[in-house]
Amino acid sequence: MSAELSRSTESGVSEVDLELARARAGLLRFCEPPSAALAMFVEQVGAVQAWRGILARRAPRAVLAATAARTQDVSAGDAVLRADADLATAAAVGARLTGPGDHEWPAAAFEAFEGALARGVRGACAPVALYVRGRSLAGLPRKGVTIVGSRASSAYGQRVAGEMAHTLVSGGLTVISGAAFGIDTAAHRGALHAERSGEPPTVAVLACGIDRAYPEANRALLDAIGSTGAVVSEYPPGTAPARHRFLVRNRVIAALGAGTVVVEAGRRSGTLSTAAAADQLGRLVMAVPGPVTSAMSVGCHLLLADRFAQLVTGPTDVLAALGRTPEADNQPAFPGTDPRHPTDGLDADSARVYDALPARETTTAADVVAESGLVGPRVLSALAILELHGLAERDGPRWRRVGKRPLAPGGNPG
Repeated sequence: MSAELSRSTESGVSEVDLELARARAGLLRFCEPPSAALAMFVEQVGAVQAWRGILARRAPRAVLAATAARTQDVSAGDAVLRADADLATAAAVGARLTGPGDHEWPAAAFEAFEGALARGVRGACAPVALYVRGRSLAGLPRKGVTIVGSRASSAYGQRVAGEMAHTLVSGGLTVISGAAFGIDTAAHRGALHAERSGEPPTVAVLACGIDRAYPEANRALLDAIGSTGAVVSEYPPGTAPARHRFLVRNRVIAALGAGTVVVEAGRRSGTLSTAAAADQLGRLVMAVPGPVTSAMSVGCHLLLADRFAQLVTGPTDVLAALGRTPEADNQPAFPGTDPRHPTDGLDADSARVYDALPARETTTAADVVAESGLVGPRVLSALAILELHGLAERDGPRWRRVGKRPLAPGGNPG
């Protein structure tokens, strides 16, 4: 790296870092997510080169088409100014921009999009970058649980969501939701009132710019979340909330949790799109039953009747469904933490893929397909889950099983 590129600016940020931040801000400003074409281009050449290609109109045709509506009649100089303005606006509200490769980027959470894309799921691409106000997202999704539900919730639903979130956060987990009225608000508040053990209590994912509060009545709640947890958006500052943006952000809400709990949902509730996104990403979907007379529980009952979701009635059920059993210190245990039974708590596909991985060598996903007898998309999804739980790791295009040291007599590692 040349001295010219690495010298610091007056703000204390190196020119290399500034260029990367500007590129990410520009990509979010000029392309409405999700764009599989842009995500693929960024993965291939990096955010800086992708941004330069768009400015020079030398990007792949699909990328230029995805950005045409906002780059038309905008000069490269003006585009850079707009990106810089977005960074300044975010900084003014205490937010920063993070992306792949950063230490706080939740890479494990977003790897599941690869498997979904391989299965042909439309719009299955991770955010190019995220504006974050608050704490790091690095522990997600392994330490995250998504709780969502209807805005027009009942007192019953709010109580279940609040108490569930409070207990899960007290056990060291992070609750992810969307800051909407109703169940989302109850879950966030329950999380904020819990005694925490090192992890951010809750994460709110917005369908608008990081500098906006939506709904406005939840501004104080969002400020509290930003102080002890994290507020997240993949939209540039100033972006107004819109129906399609709520549906798009739901995939991020689902990705950041190891599982998704639907507390209340009407027959046509938008919450069901979060459950669908979670299923597409290989996450466990759970639903809380309610009174058969309640319209707010119809969606949950449909999920359960179709066997789309697993029935849960409280935090203990959620932990059990995720394969996490409370230990003596009340901390959740995860698949892979018992050296004698590393696959306990995994779904059948993931356990099968784990067995197909060699113990001392690396192998390709194609070889795992042949060995396990599962089709490619299911293998990719299972590999992502195994990596999430520390049972497999990627080495370029190859995979290896992560060995667990057996316990010696007395419970200590031998």
